[in-house]
Amino acid sequence: MGPENNDRLFEILLDAAKKVSMGAYDKTDSLMELTNQGKYPPLVSELAEAFGMMIVKIESREYNLEQLLSKIKNKNKKLEKTLQHVQLLESIQSHLSKFVPKSVQDIIEDNPENPDLNKHEKDISVLFLDIEGYTKMSENTSRETMNYLIETYFSEFLNIIAKNKGDINETAGDGLMILFQDNNPSTHAVNAVSAALGIQKCTILINESLKGKYKPVSVNMGINSGKASVGSSRFKGIAGDRWTFTASGEVTNIAARVCSVTTGGKILVTSQTSHRINNRFTLGKGWEKKLKNVSKPILIQEVLLE
Repeated sequence: MGPENNDRLFEILLDAAKKVSMGAYDKTDSLMELTNQGKYPPLVSELAEAFGMMIVKIESREYNLEQLLSKIKNKNKKLEKTLQHVQLLESIQSHLSKFVPKSVQDIIEDNPENPDLNKHEKDISVLFLDIEGYTKMSENTSRETMNYLIETYFSEFLNIIAKNKGDINETAGDGLMILFQDNNPSTHAVNAVSAALGIQKCTILINESLKGKYKPVSVNMGINSGKASVGSSRFKGIAGDRWTFTASGEVTNIAARVCSVTTGGKILVTSQTSHRINNRFTLGKGWEKKLKNVSKPILIQEVLLE
């Protein structure tokens, strides 16, 4: 075979190499033809065979890469769904945190698969507060104004409650029930009284800032401490089940009753609370008070603003 023919054969090999480099394998038939050692020069046949093996390996690797990319795409789709699910859960958690007590959130975060929401006896302090004369205010004030006033006062109260490690357990139009928990009975009692004083001072400041626009508001507060049953309660009805997480028992009832007899924006505490605060606050002279549906009179003292 002459030099011209050899040059032609090498051109075929070169063309095939260029095509392979661009990912085209349509010259494989011509390469297979050139591997015929009896028909073509040995060097040409060896080069053709080497190119052929190279193409086979490249195609194999490309196939493997395609399979890998397919798996990655599938995993990406699963990850996207998982991410969407996580984002949805975070969104739900964000919305629930506005309504679910912090103590419940902590229990669920500690053990999300099996949170212990059953009732347990705990030593706590309970603070009830309400706005004095709220019903009369509502009758003589527009709904928009009442909403503004409640949001203005209560928004500031929330910061004080959180600072003193309180947990708003229940809300009403004009009142809050706040729980204070700690392993040390003295600590949660001090926190409850500190929060009450902070709320009292805050109320005075807001009243001053709104002077001339709205009548001053008085926030009455009652605090009691002791053992209560803390956890979830389930109520069954025709419309379905209703769950609530609260502290129930005599401690809570007395705190609510003390708040109900408080006037003039005062803070009243029972002896169960005053015994725990170790002279940390200035208290007025105690007196016994007969409370509704409580068999024995309760010793009550006013926490004085210094």
